[in-house]
This record gives sequence, C-alpha cells and structure tokens, in this order.
Amino acid sequence: MTYMSGLIVRAADTGRLLADMDAFGRAAFEEAGAQNLWITQNVMAGEAVGEIGIAADWDSVDTAVTAPDDLRAMPEFVESMQAAGIQTLRRSLMDVRMERGTLDGKFGSLIVSAGNLAEDEEATADAIWAHMENGTNGIRWTQAIAAGPLTGMYVTISTSDSLDALMAASNQMFADPAILGMMAEQNFQLIQRSLFRRLA
Repeated sequence: MTYMSGLIVRAADTGRLLADMDAFGRAAFEEAGAQNLWITQNVMAGEAVGEIGIAADWDSVDTAVTAPDDLRAMPEFVESMQAAGIQTLRRSLMDVRMERGTLDGKFGSLIVSAGNLAEDEEATADAIWAHMENGTNGIRWTQAIAAGPLTGMYVTISTSDSLDALMAASNQMFADPAILGMMAEQNFQLIQRSLFRRLA
C-alpha cells in the first residue's frame, strides 16, 4: 500500500523554504524513504489561502510517521524552519486508493467529499478519468485515515497546467448522468474544494 502524508504550514519566507528544500531537503526526504515529494500553495481556499502543503508518498505508516520527525530534528532542518518562519498548522495521513495519469502540472484542485466507497473502484476511476483526462494531467483518489475532522473522508487531487482546462473537464464530468448516478449510489457529498499552485 501507498500512504500520502501531508504537512500544512505557513511560511514568513517562502523563498527560503523552497531554496533549502532544493539544496538539501528533497534529497534528505528521499533518503528517508519518501517518494513523489511535492510542495504546493493554496490560492483559492477560503481561510486556508496561502497555506503551503508538503506532501510525500511512503510505503508504510511507520515510515510516514517517524521519518519526518527524524528529519525535522536534524540541525539543518531546525535552522531552516526558523529562518523561513515556519508555522506548522496540521499533519494528515491518506491511504492512496487509485490514480490515473501523472500528478504533474503548474496547478491543481483538491476536493474533499464524503460518502460510501465505490463497489468497483477501478471502474469508477476509469469513468471519471474519461472526462478528467481532457483537462488534467493526472488524478489521485485518497481516503483520510488520520486527518482530524476529515478522517474517513475522501480527498481527490487533480493536477493540470491550466485551471481553466481542469474546471472545464470537471464541469463536464459532474454533468454526466452516468457519473451523477454513481455518485447518488455512493451517497456522494461534496464538502469543499480548493485550488492550488505547485511550488516545487
């Protein structure tokens, strides 16, 4: 199984954060077992606007929990966090359920939803991707397993080089009667959506 950790912070000096992640942070995370490390910033997200997300994939919950703590205890990380004015807001852990395409692109959308797990996750993913591939590079479906009030909910991440293209594909998907029927069967409830830009 693959688990995705999410660290949400605010930074007084985003440039310093990115420079240090490029200089040594990314390599240190990868040496600790992280894969697909990416850094994003909310641009349309209500009160969460400006928050920075640092996400990574791990092959076990143990590693997802212990590795980041070990890294943050290293002197270079301590100095970097202080210099960048990092304020940690929350940490979450997701179970990666499905993925289509590749999570590349300048921008992205994060949807939080509630409902029942699809009986055939592969078929559901294929039906949604048939629309979303028209405006996105990739899409990932996860379920929050340790995320405060979001625990148990589903988090869907879509990435694209154009938010206009992403939203057009999303609107097309949500207008498809077959998709709406599947959502009704799953008691799908849209909780919130945020739009982000990728920083690194």
